[in-house]
Amino acid sequence: MAIAGARRATAFGPFGRRSRTRPQPVRPGRRRSGAGRRRAEAGGGSSVLAAIVAAAMLALFYLSQSGHVAATGYQITDLQARLAELRADQQHLVFQIAEARSPAVIERLARSRLGLAPLPVESVTFAERRSINAKD
Repeated sequence: MAIAGARRATAFGPFGRRSRTRPQPVRPGRRRSGAGRRRAEAGGGSSVLAAIVAAAMLALFYLSQSGHVAATGYQITDLQARLAELRADQQHLVFQIAEARSPAVIERLARSRLGLAPLPVESVTFAERRSINAKD
């Protein structure tokens, strides 16, 4: 017995009769269900990508800064070594100045380089002191 308005079965089992659905017209102002979810999923993918890009940028910034810190450390070490050399040179120059000012070195250089000799004590005469009140 047939039911009025019933359709015939085309196959048996899970691939049995399929119902046809009509496309529903989209009404203005009304969203279809699931449309917001698709946008959220697409936005979620771009936010993950943005987070990965931000993390990569931070990693590059960190590497550049650590390289700069290492280079600055090497410069500081070089400058400290140069400062130690200059201080040693300064101490040597101070010693040379003190040596050149000593009377023994001055006398030795005067005899050797300039050919000077001290005068004998007998050849040195001193002028006598005159008083202002005395008349000639």
